[in-house]
Order: sequence, then C-alpha cells, then structure tokens
Amino acid sequence: MKIWDDIKLFFYKRALAEQLKNLKCSRKVTNLEDAKSVGVIYDSTNPDNDIIVTKFSEELRKQGKTVQLMGYVHDTKIDHKADITVFNKNNLSWYMVPKDARVDKFVSEPFDLLFAANTSKNLPLEFIARLSKAKWRVGPFDAQKTDCYDLMVNTSGKTEVNYFLQQATHFLKQIRYDSK
Repeated sequence: MKIWDDIKLFFYKRALAEQLKNLKCSRKVTNLEDAKSVGVIYDSTNPDNDIIVTKFSEELRKQGKTVQLMGYVHDTKIDHKADITVFNKNNLSWYMVPKDARVDKFVSEPFDLLFAANTSKNLPLEFIARLSKAKWRVGPFDAQKTDCYDLMVNTSGKTEVNYFLQQATHFLKQIRYDSK
C-alpha cells in the first residue's frame, strides 16, 4: 500500500501545483474583530466536530459576521448535513483532490478569514486551504505546510477541534495593525 499511497501523493501534488500556478489572490493580515466574512473547513467525520464548529459559527454570527462551513466526511454515504456543506470520498479524484462544484464555490469565496480546523492530516481539506481565495488563512502548525496557512497555531500535539479554535481565536484577537 505504501507504493500506492506514494503514487496518489505524487498526482495530488502535481494537481495542486497546476492549480497554484493559476491562483490570483491577495493576502492581507486580518484580526478577528475586523473580519466580516469567515469560512471554516474541518473534518466532519466525527459528529462531535459538527457540534463544536456549529457553536463556533453561531458565536461569530452573533458578532455580525457571515460564516460558511465546509466539512469533509471520510465515507461514501453521508453527502449532506443540516447547515453544513459537506463533501465525501465520492467527491474526490482517486488521488484525493476534491472534484465538487460546492468545493469550487467555497474555494473561490474571498473570505476575510479562513479557519482550517483540520487538526490531523487531511489532503482534501489542505487542498482547499491552499487554493482558498481567503485574505487570511489560519491553520494548525506544520513545518512542511507553511504555504498552506498565513497564520499557524501550534496546538502542542492536541488534535481536538475545539482546542484549535480556542487558540486561533485567542491569537487573532491579539493582532493589532495600522489600518491606514
């Protein structure tokens, strides 16, 4: 299986590089207070993550922000959930690249902030984060993925989505900049 995984990863990286060549977007430091639109991507395979992310999005909406959620479900049966746009293994190429109009639409949204709450390796969600037209992308720290996020949060090995969102929110509230 290692050889097959290496082959899939080769074609994944090739498809990603091809997409990145054509990517035109501008990145801009944004703190949580100034963000008006927020996108959140996460692994929706675990139903507990749905609850955590939904509560998080409700808090952001109470602050007057528009929020869109995109979850990846690692199976072939679940293809929709209430209030969450999801895609599954059926919406992937054989080399793990998302092939779905809903994903394309999400990627093209110029969010002020994108929370990539995928706290473990997830190639489809990393693909979305890399190609997102979000002005500022926040994700978990990984030294090999510095091109994936503009702000990386070190979660000290913790993989809970709730912990990542708490830490990311904390750091985004600390950002100060001259708005001139």
